[in-house]
Amino acid sequence: MLDSRIRTGAGVLPSRRLVLTFDDGPGLTTGAGPGPRTRELGQYLAEERIPATFFMCGKHIAEQPDMPAELMALGHHIGNHTWSHRSLLSLDSESIQREVLSTRQLLTECGVGGPIAFRPPFGEWDSRVSAAMRANEQIRVGHDAVFLWNVNADDWRSWDHGAAPDDCARSYESAALAADSGIVLMHDSLADDGPHAARRRAANRTLEAVMLLVPRLRAQGFTFIPLSQVERQSPRQRALQGIRSIEARVRASADRVWR
Repeated sequence: MLDSRIRTGAGVLPSRRLVLTFDDGPGLTTGAGPGPRTRELGQYLAEERIPATFFMCGKHIAEQPDMPAELMALGHHIGNHTWSHRSLLSLDSESIQREVLSTRQLLTECGVGGPIAFRPPFGEWDSRVSAAMRANEQIRVGHDAVFLWNVNADDWRSWDHGAAPDDCARSYESAALAADSGIVLMHDSLADDGPHAARRRAANRTLEAVMLLVPRLRAQGFTFIPLSQVERQSPRQRALQGIRSIEARVRASADRVWR
């Protein structure tokens, strides 16, 4: 059942815990070079034993209907990111429901069962959008929570500007260190429309950035957990794990001093 309270990951998880999430896919690129590579990204993360959540757009799922099942077989989770990636704040209630429900129904046809996570395009959410979604029984039953993020370095902007994957990875590393824990937002494709959308989508290098970012974050003491654990952490668990994390870092610092 949909709980429309917003989850960003901020202040919820123990220190040095991150959840990787990817928006706007799935995307497919054949041959070498940049471009959306949802399948390869899912495979790499599975090899690294990192469970990610892919928030997918219906219009892209329709082009690659086998992708949700492929990713789930690798241990990842699928979320709803609406059909066309329009701002829900600009739509009436009926259009909001159509954007969400059409994608949820397609995901069901692709084998994605149970209540799933929802993420509004651009992170735009208000009480009117919440009410429109909760007014539809299929939407309420088909989704469990609304997730945003608190770790972001705009990977899509890096590709717009022709930045190197290393620069993007360093920006995300800095953002993760500043936040200490939470939900990371990246993009395995681009769902925006417009005259330059295809060119911008083809410039995507998120796979390369992630392959650089993961070992760097691990070297900084980060571990990766599934999105579901954002919900499972009780306040007492979070407090105890936070204390244990601090104690562990104090012990590590003391060891370095006395070596």
